[in-house]
Amino acid sequence: MNSENPQPTCFSIFTSLYGEGKAYEVTHALERIVPEPIGVATIEIDERDNLWEVSAYFDTNPDEIAISLIEKLYGLKPFKVSRLPNTDWVAKVNRDLTPVRAGNFWIYTNKEQGKAPSGTIPIEIASSMAFGTGHHGTTQGCLEMLERVYHRNPEFDSIVDIGCGTGILSMAANHLWGCKILASDNDAVAVEVTLENTRANLMESQIICTVAEGFEHSIHKEISPFDLVIANILLKPLVGLAQGVNKHLKDGGAAILSGIMLNQEHQLSTSYDMHGFRVEDRIVLDEWVTLLLTKK
Repeated sequence: MNSENPQPTCFSIFTSLYGEGKAYEVTHALERIVPEPIGVATIEIDERDNLWEVSAYFDTNPDEIAISLIEKLYGLKPFKVSRLPNTDWVAKVNRDLTPVRAGNFWIYTNKEQGKAPSGTIPIEIASSMAFGTGHHGTTQGCLEMLERVYHRNPEFDSIVDIGCGTGILSMAANHLWGCKILASDNDAVAVEVTLENTRANLMESQIICTVAEGFEHSIHKEISPFDLVIANILLKPLVGLAQGVNKHLKDGGAAILSGIMLNQEHQLSTSYDMHGFRVEDRIVLDEWVTLLLTKK
């Protein structure tokens, strides 16, 4: 092999589809496959026809079976796969991710992006992972809802973030309430990413990270009942968590749930109503819904 012309080792996949909501659903699905993409992009390419392109970048061969399942699940045209020049795609993706302002939070991935605007709360996402960078409507909705909840209840002292991803919501909650946060995820990689980000934000002593499926870890039982449960995942696991949220939440406690689209809101709210919750507030961004529920 010619060392001056190394073989490509990175890959990209992309497809086009109609509808913003569907595009973001596909994006969300791509963010969670293994091996994880180092970046996912969702771009509107034809405003008149509502045509969107979804692409993902990988530093290893993407899982063909996982991609095929996503194609079939959403009725997509086959993803086109390309081999890319050997370069630091992680660094490129992080450079290209612009800072996000959600409520008073300022989420950034690169210290070179400049200082946070006056009056904002900065959170650095130091990891190279694609999900949980604050660009998605579900994450932004949760961040805004956290501030609303804080203004109603500034005295919380026990909070759990189920499906913590990069830990962005745990860190935001710690900024607001200053209490210990339990961050858990069923993906060990996500927990490592959360740990990395808590270190970058000097919060490693305040945010406890653990691998767990839902509330199925002894530490959940030890710390509960919680004042606040945060879960930004998907409809099916959210519905499956309803009984656990009821069991581990204080009477009158709050739950912030997200990861659902408008056409899934009724199913989620109905399932939680059956377990003793009522909807107190909602935020809709990019067809994604964030709900605030309280335990009756």
